[in-house]
Amino acid sequence: MGTIGGWARLAVLGVGLALAGCKTVENSLTANDISSMKLAGVTVSYAPDATVQWEDGIRAYAAAKTIPDHELTAAANTPEAKAFIQNQLAPHIKLGIEQALAGQLIGTRPVRLEIVVKQFAIAGAVQRVLVGGGRGMMADANLVDARTGALIISHPDLLASLYAGQGIAGTIVQAAIDSAATKSVAQQVADQYGKNYRDWLVRQTG
Repeated sequence: MGTIGGWARLAVLGVGLALAGCKTVENSLTANDISSMKLAGVTVSYAPDATVQWEDGIRAYAAAKTIPDHELTAAANTPEAKAFIQNQLAPHIKLGIEQALAGQLIGTRPVRLEIVVKQFAIAGAVQRVLVGGGRGMMADANLVDARTGALIISHPDLLASLYAGQGIAGTIVQAAIDSAATKSVAQQVADQYGKNYRDWLVRQTG
């Protein structure tokens, strides 16, 4: 089975991964609350039933394990593969959030942002040609006191999404855009999530 066949099967599996609508969550923190906080760290974990659709992660796992194309579908759904892909993805998410929050939390009270990923999806070229698909992630964002671990404020199911070209023509154009980009698609999604959280946390205070 050729490469197209293997990725087509993965694309079909990815069709069911639909990112839910963004929840409207009130930010009850005041401007004084925010100004008193200092970001001590960002952690990334995954919900037990988290779904990750990320071809780069699958390719990295296949390369590490020397897995042939015709075994991609089965291999990508093993616990070992899922853990590998999640571990590969976590630093991208962490970096995007840290960069988005840089300069925002510069007070004295140490806080930690705990991200629990529920869905992460980057529809590959084959999927977008055959059935369509987008790019995005959904995760719970829990801000906690770094000393005690007590929850300060939570935004469940915070969503970030990016448009991706669809069909043959759209996929070709998108490939050119991606090739010219200075960041990977995964990093772009993570960056958008970080910006969405920053806007929610800071914009609604006062």
